[in-house]
Amino acid sequence: MSTGDTEHHNADELYSVRNRAGDLDGLAQMRTRFVEIASVDGVFGTVGHGAAAEAALAQAATAMLAELERAGVSVDHIAGNAGRAGEIADMTDEEAAFQQRLAQSAGGGQFKEVQ
Repeated sequence: MSTGDTEHHNADELYSVRNRAGDLDGLAQMRTRFVEIASVDGVFGTVGHGAAAEAALAQAATAMLAELERAGVSVDHIAGNAGRAGEIADMTDEEAAFQQRLAQSAGGGQFKEVQ
């Protein structure tokens, strides 16, 4: 990009990422299901080693819940950062356009927006 060109930042796409990442409904449904799995008693009935299998299943579901919590925090963090980046892109575009208008009104040469 040469001196005087302005760049348009795609804030709309960043806001879209924020909105899509912020939809944690799928994670909430998974969490509910893992809680159900971890809290089932007697799922294997009287099958040999059923109690051990039940304990292993509950332990696996609990571990998945912990991972899901970490993922939820990460997704929430990504959503927040994408929104903030969108705000910065908006401010940057506005400032670039303002500076371009100032330069043009002062007779400061020709500028064009780069798409």
